[in-house]
Amino acid sequence: MKNTILRAAAAVSLAAAVLLAPTAANAYVDPSAITATPSTIAPGESSTFTTPGTPFTGNEDVLISITGESASGATLGLVKTAVETNSNLHTSANAGKLNVRITFPSNAIGTYNLTFTGATSGTVLHAQVLVVKASPTPTTPPASAGLAKTGIDGGATTGLWIAGGALVATGAAVGIGAVVRRRRQTAA
Repeated sequence: MKNTILRAAAAVSLAAAVLLAPTAANAYVDPSAITATPSTIAPGESSTFTTPGTPFTGNEDVLISITGESASGATLGLVKTAVETNSNLHTSANAGKLNVRITFPSNAIGTYNLTFTGATSGTVLHAQVLVVKASPTPTTPPASAGLAKTGIDGGATTGLWIAGGALVATGAAVGIGAVVRRRRQTAA
C-alpha cells in the first residue's frame, strides 16, 4: 500500500510538471535584450534602441554595427556619419543602460541587423529593424531582439489547462479507487 501511494504521488507530480513546464519557460525574460521601438519603419525614419536592464558597464562606449542595404547612410540622432563602412557608429551607455535613436537612410529597404558591442565589457547584443516602403502601424509591443517569441498565446491554452486538470482529477480518482478496493480486499 505504501508503494501505491508513492506511485500515485509520483504520477501526480509528473503530470503537474508536464502541465506547468510551458508556464515556466514563458516566464523567462532576457535581461540583456535590446528593444527596437518601432521595429518596422519606413525609409528615412528613426527607431530607438533600448535595454531594459544594465548589460553594459557604467558609461562605457558602445560600438554599433549596422548591416543592410545603404547602411552607411544611417545616422545617430541628427548627425550624419560620413563613413563608407557601417561599423564606425558609437554611443555611450548611461549607467549600463542603452538608449539610442538611429535614423535610417531615405533609400533604406529591407532588414537591418544591428550589433551593439560594449568597448570595455565586451558585451555583444543584437537587434533587428525592418524598413518597408509604406509607413506601417507601429508594432505593439515593440519587438525584442533577445529570445525569440515562440509558442502560443496564454489565453488560447485555457482548453489545455482544463483538459490537464481533468486528467489529473481522473488519475487521482483512479488512484483513490484502487486504494479503497485493496483495503476492502485485505479486510475481507
